[in-house]
Amino acid sequence: MGEKLMEFYKLISDEKGLSGKMELAKRTKLPSTRAALVPDEEETLVKFREAFKQITGKKPPL
Repeated sequence: MGEKLMEFYKLISDEKGLSGKMELAKRTKLPSTRAALVPDEEETLVKFREAFKQITGKKPPL
């Protein structure tokens, strides 16, 4: 569960550090501690992709 969501947190952390992780949690309303426990549903992945793009300015890899 939440493998792809956690991958987004890893990518953001590698690029933007803790502030990036906090921004991702704020924009998706799903902190990393909960992201690991929820299923990788398409609706949630869309939120994460959009937030990733807004935070990094790059196309999401997932």
